[in-house]
Order: sequence, then C-alpha cells, then structure tokens
Amino acid sequence: MRDKSGDNLTRGPGSVNEVRPRSSSEHKSGKKYLVQAAAVVALMTLIGRVLGLIRDILSAKRFGTSWQWDAFLYAFMLPNLFRRIVGEGGLTSAFIPVYNEIVEKQSRAEAFRFANITISFLSFALFAFILTVEGVLDVLLKIGFHSQTVMLTLELSRILFPYLWFLSLYALGMGVLNSHRYFLAPAMGPAILDLVWIGAVLWVPSWMGQDYLGKIRWLSYAILLGGFLHVAAELPPLRKIGFNFQWLWEIGYPGLKKVWKLLLPVVLSFSVVQINITVDMTLGMVLGPGANSSLWYGNRLMQFPLGIFALAMGTALLPMLAQQIARGEKESSRKTLSFALRSVFFIILPSSVGLIVLREPIVRMLFERGEFDAVSTARSAAVLLGYAVGLFAFAGQKIMNSGYYAAQDSRTPMKTSIVALLSNIALNLILMIPFKEAGLALGTSISGMIQFGQLVYFYPKKVGPFPFREVAFSFLRIFLASIAMGIVCYFGWELFKIWVPGQGTARQLLRVFGSMAIAMVSYLAFCLASHVPEAKEALAWFRKKWKRGVNPIDTENLMDGT
Repeated sequence: MRDKSGDNLTRGPGSVNEVRPRSSSEHKSGKKYLVQAAAVVALMTLIGRVLGLIRDILSAKRFGTSWQWDAFLYAFMLPNLFRRIVGEGGLTSAFIPVYNEIVEKQSRAEAFRFANITISFLSFALFAFILTVEGVLDVLLKIGFHSQTVMLTLELSRILFPYLWFLSLYALGMGVLNSHRYFLAPAMGPAILDLVWIGAVLWVPSWMGQDYLGKIRWLSYAILLGGFLHVAAELPPLRKIGFNFQWLWEIGYPGLKKVWKLLLPVVLSFSVVQINITVDMTLGMVLGPGANSSLWYGNRLMQFPLGIFALAMGTALLPMLAQQIARGEKESSRKTLSFALRSVFFIILPSSVGLIVLREPIVRMLFERGEFDAVSTARSAAVLLGYAVGLFAFAGQKIMNSGYYAAQDSRTPMKTSIVALLSNIALNLILMIPFKEAGLALGTSISGMIQFGQLVYFYPKKVGPFPFREVAFSFLRIFLASIAMGIVCYFGWELFKIWVPGQGTARQLLRVFGSMAIAMVSYLAFCLASHVPEAKEALAWFRKKWKRGVNPIDTENLMDGT
C-alpha cells in the first residue's frame, strides 16, 4: 500500500512497517558514503589490528617459532579456511546482492524473511558438517601417527573446528547489517577475538598445565568463546533494525535458489584462495619446524595495512555497488569502483614499500624477545618481503571481486582463482627450494598479481565499463612517489641508526617510527609534486573539516545506521 507521499509501505508479519524511502540520505554521494563506511570499518579494523599486533607480540614471546606453535597455527587455519569459504567469503558475497535486490524491489520485511531462511539452512548444514569432521578427526586420532606435530594438530583441530559455526553465522549477520549501513558492530568481531586471545595468553588456569601443550590447549578453548562473542555482538543492532531470528525452513524460496546459483562459483573462487593458504602451510610443514610460524608472523604484518584499508574499502564497497547496480546506475558504479581502487592504492603502495625497506627492524622491534630469537626475526622478515611485493595485488583483488559479486557474476572470479591456484602451486614448488618459506610467500604474491590482472582484464567484458586510464595513471604516479619515498626511508633509517644507537626497545621504537614519519612526509610531498589527485583530495578534505572544526572521520551516522 502507499502513504500520502506515494512511498511504498509493506507490512511483514512480525516486522515493523517498511518504508521504501526516497529521502536525501538515499541519494547522497556514493563517494561520501563509501569514504564514511570504509572509515568506520577501517577504524574498528585498526583497533583490531593493533590488538592483533599485541596478541602476536605476546604469542611470539610465549611460543616463538616452536613445533607446537606450528601445529596450533595449522589447526587454527582449518576452521578459518572453511569459514572464509562458507561464511564471510562465499555465502556473504552471494547473499548481499540478492538481499539488496529484495530490499529494493520488494520490502525490508521480505528481505528479513529471506535472511531467516538462509540462516536456518546454514545453521543446520554447518552443524551436520562439523559433526562429520569431528568424527573423522576422532578416527584419525585413534589410528595414530608417528609425528607428534601431526597428532597435536589433529587434537587441536577437534577443539577448534566448531569455531566455524559461530564465525559463519557472524558473517551472515554482517551481510544483513552492512546492507542497512550498520558497520560498527560487525567490524568489532576481530577486536573481540583479539581481546579473548590476549587474555588467554596472559592468564592460564593452573588445571590446564603450564607447559607449551597446556597453554596451547587453553588458547584453543578460549578461541571458541571468542567465536560466540562475535555473534553476540551483532544481536543488539540486528534487533534495532527490526530483525528477529525465526526458524524458517523453506528450501524452495526463490531468493535462496538464487543464492545457491551464485554460491557455487563463489565458493569455488574462495576455495582456491584458501587452498593456496593450505598449500603454503602444508609445504611449510614439509620445510620443518619454524616455517609455518615464520609464515604466520610475516603474513600478519602484511595483513595490517591490507586489513585496515583494502578489506575495509571492499566491505563498504560491496553493498554500495550492489545497490547501484540493482538501480541500473552504471556510470555511478564505474566511478565508485574507480574511486575505491585509486584510494586503496594511495595507501597500500607506500605501505608495501615501507614494509620492504623496514622489514627486519619492524620484526625485531615487535617480536624479538623471549622464545623469538634473531633467527626467527630473519626468517619472518624474509617472509614479509615476499608477501609485501604482492600487497597491491591482494588489495586490488578485494576491490575487483566486490565489483563482480555486486553484479552477481561469481563465475569470473572463480575462473581467475583457479589459474592463480595452479600458478601458486607451481611457483611454490620452484621457489621453496632456494628461498624456503620466503619462496612460498613470494609465490603467493606472484600468483596474486596474475589473478588481479585477470580480474581487471575481464571486468569490461563481464560487468561494465572499467576506468582503465584514470586508474592506470593514478597507479603509476603513486608507484613512483612510493619508490622515491622508499629511498628517503632507507637513508632516514641509516641516519637514525647513527643518531640513536643501541638495541633497547625505546631506541628501536624511535628509529622505526622516526623513519616512518620522514617517509610519510616525503611521500605526501612527492604525491603533491607529481599531481596525484588522491593526495590533493585528501589534503583539501582535511583542510575543509579542520576549518569547520568537525571530526575528520564523521562516522556517527554509519555507526548507528542512520
């Protein structure tokens, strides 16, 4: 029915009235919305990454690069592998475009019904899958293996695998909330896990034992609690938008069928990415003790800028593009994609160069204490170099995949992922011989570049116009400015070594952050000198906000969903 203004009103059972608004908030600039949404996600991700860094520092001090820690990391990878495939990776990417389409063409109440049907089916399917996996692991443990690393990995996998159930439901709730422009609560998930992890490392109950094995078992149980808290954090904002869970079993629902149609290629696409990680870590087990731990620490440092900026932008981008494409706004979606890529490259490229130049000082400053020695530093820094080379490609993949999934094209990312998988396996087998675990990281980076190149190449054929010229020119200018910054950063580091000698933590902090500060100032200067538009836009934006006396990151509306 309609109200006096002509807006559609749809009443759904058990739901508040849904008004299909055509207010100014629905038509505000895509760029402004994307920046604000990404800012909220980035802010919470930054908090999560800082907590994650503290978590990794404490873990490195406690466990170093021991074989027990290798086993834990492999066991922790398994539920995360399936979670990324089934949950936040596959199902969410297939779910969000269909959910937004139902909101746009039908009503919010009907979209809530669709979400409940999806959650009901997912809960049942995951429960059955987890029970099956637990049974298989129990059989393998009874068979027994000579390798103590394999036995510990199987034991920890039994504890950690239910983590998949919590994180997959959390990811689906994130899809609903992000579609309604609620980004704060879902983005809190990593920070919650990190806090639980930190607490578990700092305090171990006496009945768990104080040896390596007791401490690692205790950490595994604590992670399950972190998974439950992920889901609990989303319940209040879900209720605020009018969503209440109902068990609805309707396998023939058209929206669910559409998700299934999109899901298989998306799952295969994300499976390839996760298989890449599994291949890396399995080959790391072959290389011997410490290889997987070195891969973990190097990857965590690479993920710091990637998670804060690229994943934040991609998270905000998917629902935005899905809405624009559902409305037929092709030019707006092209501009949104261009802005997202250029903005991410503006941050990611200098971050990559900085990590390459300061890789050893950063690893030493953060981790070299306790069980983490100088050899661990050298190995982790070499891995960081291998990953940092492909950082821009990993960031670009996240943005490009969002563009494909928003257009409900999940087959193209799947095909490019398969090519990347085969490339990664071949490169790993070649590069691990001379470079060991650093070769695995470098192989992953090169395969990431191959996939990113394919995604860019096929985009205009599969989705719509791609802004090749403006993105390429922006990338080239940012790249050159980043290289110049890297040279300044290197000489700045050499000067700080002379000015601030010694190995104390405070001296290391001063050298590293002093070099970073010089690098950041020089990068901005180089960008302005070479007329990088993103630098000018950022500077103008901060000047405007400063003159108004407003918080530069105006996230209030996006935090409360208005």
